[in-house]
Amino acid sequence: MKTSYTLTDRMLHWALAFAILFILLTVFLRLNWMEKNHVAGILIDKLSALDITISKDQAIKIAKQIRKPMFDWHIYVGYFTAGVFVLRMLFHIKNKKSFSPVTSREKFQLWVYRIFYALLGTTLITGLLIKFGPNSIHKLAEDIHKLTLYYMIAFLVLHFGGILLAELGSKKGIVSKMIGGEK
Repeated sequence: MKTSYTLTDRMLHWALAFAILFILLTVFLRLNWMEKNHVAGILIDKLSALDITISKDQAIKIAKQIRKPMFDWHIYVGYFTAGVFVLRMLFHIKNKKSFSPVTSREKFQLWVYRIFYALLGTTLITGLLIKFGPNSIHKLAEDIHKLTLYYMIAFLVLHFGGILLAELGSKKGIVSKMIGGEK
């Protein structure tokens, strides 16, 4: 695959990378430290120490409000990601260069990226359906959207592993080229 990257390639890559990492951070926080039952338990314990009693349902409602700003950012960055995704696809279509993978490694890379972008598109569409779609498909869209966490983690492992192999192998400097362009 090509090893020189235009400024547009790099800007779109890094915008998408940082947006995805931010979104994954919000998911991680939501599933762990900011998980509603966890936060509700802390509220119940700390308020009871002050002789204030609230029910678990009340504590969960408060916990959801505490983590709402974080989830709002998940949604805002999701919109940003959708925009960058569309720009990246349009840029790719406009500047499509003929690339015929020769080696097994190049064929594997090409298919990993094709699958990644297809699944990322699915993630973004289901996110938009959760927010704006009809109620009849809300649950299905939400289930699919939640499953996307797993392919994203798998892609990140493959991507960073590929970078490491490239840097240790015949494509030294690929990270520098993706950051600063061709020198």
